[in-house]
Amino acid sequence: MRERAFSWSGYSRVALLPEIVRRVVRGRLGLGNAQPAQKHKHMPSISLYFTDPLSDLIGSPVDHPGRPIQRLSRTVFAYGNTAVVVRYAQKRDLQVLRSHPFTKIYLLIDDDLESLDEADGLPSDYRRKLIGYREGPYRRLMEMVTDVVAPSENILRGYHRKRAIQLDPAQCHQAGALGHHEPGRPFDVVFAATRSHLQDLNHIAPALAEVLTARPDVRLTTFLNGHTPRCLRNLPNAIHLPMMEWNSYRAFVAENRFHAAIAPALDTPFNRARSISKLHDHAAYGAAGIYTSQQPFDRIVIHNKSGLLLSNEPSEWRDALLELASKRERAHRLAAGGQVLSQTLGDMRRVRNFWIRELGLPD
Repeated sequence: MRERAFSWSGYSRVALLPEIVRRVVRGRLGLGNAQPAQKHKHMPSISLYFTDPLSDLIGSPVDHPGRPIQRLSRTVFAYGNTAVVVRYAQKRDLQVLRSHPFTKIYLLIDDDLESLDEADGLPSDYRRKLIGYREGPYRRLMEMVTDVVAPSENILRGYHRKRAIQLDPAQCHQAGALGHHEPGRPFDVVFAATRSHLQDLNHIAPALAEVLTARPDVRLTTFLNGHTPRCLRNLPNAIHLPMMEWNSYRAFVAENRFHAAIAPALDTPFNRARSISKLHDHAAYGAAGIYTSQQPFDRIVIHNKSGLLLSNEPSEWRDALLELASKRERAHRLAAGGQVLSQTLGDMRRVRNFWIRELGLPD
């Protein structure tokens, strides 16, 4: 493994990176081969809840027009007199929905829009964006929606006037092999989250910096780039990648392995309404998952079997990481348990069968 200097967003540092990370970063920075333009910008929620499980059934007027489910826009799909909207509907989408004689319109949503406030732990600009959507197109969309699908009962409680159905996301990654869990190698930790989780990481960042300082063989990867907490920015064993477009991130997941994956979460209504998708990311990385002991993970993870459930006391996170770095066999065992749980809860056939039933598609 060689040292390589990188610079992005005016931020330069030297980091130890495996070759695949270098390739992904070069592609993200436009230094590699150009990628073909995509007609629809990919969104994780669309893949996790709809397009991956139903990929062979979805077409468009241009591509596979004979397939039963037609994609009308980035987030709107239709089968007969039924439409499915994934997360967002903009002005053009609302026009499409009004121009068709739909008798049933599903909204698939994985954010608790009604819990947004100053204490939700979200970055202020992200909160403003969600509130702007909630108070604009979303309100008009809800005048047409008949059924709401969400991964959390906390979200569904806000839709008591609609038919509300709970659906967990599918595992869209392949489970990573666990051969990297062997002694004598650096201990790689990943924070696989967007900037919407920044305050969650900020809460334990000083304790995480203690781990990285005390154990130079522990290495941290985030996708926060220049938004990374200050105490983690200049450590030689931490790398902060730019956020990746969904397909690039999937390629990164497929080719990288980590020993532990952290998912701290402040105790807010917005966080308690999140999905279990982090479980699937962690399983694909072959990592032992470490989660805050609250919804959604306290209902699925068995502590010390399929992951670790911790309080939000930063010292617990420090001690847990130090112990896993010293006891590789325990990290291996937790990673294996997390993969079994992910394969069970994320079975793509379950999500596929859900939509086949709901839409009335032939088996």
